[in-house]
Amino acid sequence: MGLGAKALDTRGRGIPFKFYTAYYISLYSKMRARTLRQLLQGIEAADANTLFHHLFHTIRSKHLIPPRYTNDFAHWVGEEVGDEELAAALSDISGAEPATIEDIRKELVAVLEPHADDRAGKSEFVFVAMEPVVVETSYVAHTLADFLDLVEMVPGESIVYHFVTRRVLEGTGRNDFSIWLEKNFGLSEVAEALSRIDPLMYNSEESLRGDILKTLKRYLL
Repeated sequence: MGLGAKALDTRGRGIPFKFYTAYYISLYSKMRARTLRQLLQGIEAADANTLFHHLFHTIRSKHLIPPRYTNDFAHWVGEEVGDEELAAALSDISGAEPATIEDIRKELVAVLEPHADDRAGKSEFVFVAMEPVVVETSYVAHTLADFLDLVEMVPGESIVYHFVTRRVLEGTGRNDFSIWLEKNFGLSEVAEALSRIDPLMYNSEESLRGDILKTLKRYLL
């Protein structure tokens, strides 16, 4: 059941939602893995930004065709090492809330460790780090109506920043949209529904935006 036009124009507790966006500069590291054991060691040693890049760059790649695997580690194990079962297990890693990058690292290690032997890939896995550059936009939502309009029109990079980067990489524990809807309007139900969306299941910013909008409209309109 929607809230109605009057509720959409209220300002809740008066806390505006200011949209930021982020761009990611790739930084090639000297870390490489030729075997599954070295891949495990790399995942254990890599910094948070490097793990984030290999897990979540797919959502920013604007793929037209869904990739077979949800992250680079699974892709390398499946396509280069040829272990499709292990690749599928790595591809099933969850990025849903409240997981942070360190939670996901533990899950990757738990899946990979029992299989981390000297099987080699056809080519090396090259670890790539990245540095996010966060930029403030001119978009600010004061009401739910503003918010719906802006979620539909802000750059896709802004959607990913608030829904994925802040929570996973900066460790906020929850996406910014759910935090604001609950804190400013007390909308726990829609906040929970958004929190159940797993960003690792998306291969483009627009597909993620589409499901966020569907969820918002289901509860608000």
